[in-house]
Amino acid sequence: MQYSQVGQDQFALDMLNNKREGFYVEIGAYHSTDGSNTYMLEKEHGWTGISFEIVQDRVNEFNLNRVNKCYIGDATVFDYESLFDRLSLPKQIDYLQIDIDPAEASLMTLLALPLEKYRFSTITFEHDLYMNPDNMAIKDRQKELLSGLGYELVRENVTEPHYGLPFEDWWIDPTVISYPQKNVTDNIIR
Repeated sequence: MQYSQVGQDQFALDMLNNKREGFYVEIGAYHSTDGSNTYMLEKEHGWTGISFEIVQDRVNEFNLNRVNKCYIGDATVFDYESLFDRLSLPKQIDYLQIDIDPAEASLMTLLALPLEKYRFSTITFEHDLYMNPDNMAIKDRQKELLSGLGYELVRENVTEPHYGLPFEDWWIDPTVISYPQKNVTDNIIR
């Protein structure tokens, strides 16, 4: 069963050949299950990971209902490197979600991550282009940064099925994933 908004969880699984016991970093957890990009990964595939959320009530709800921990904090200024090092996270993390509002905050969060020290096999980055044409600068900066680090954009301007509005880009690390893959499901929103 898919819990995510438009198949982000299935995208990560498909790119990683239905990997079991993977690891994720979820920035912008919101709710423990509703629209969660990581709940299925944890519940049905044994993934571990860490999540981040800025609203205390959401963190409390998440931590009551999930095995993996959700941290409270401002994602744009959080000291990710110290936490990742302290928790001995793998240097190659399977899935990174950045989904916070507004889009400027998503970009600031991407810039705050220790991207030279930690790699991510799959990334979903919400830019909310549909909300504001000025978000094209955020989208372009994200593309410049991730492309410059060797990531490959495999799904650009992912849209919500009901509205058809572009809100997210999906990336892979081509050093660990070859794309396209034969067995990528067609039910992922493109």
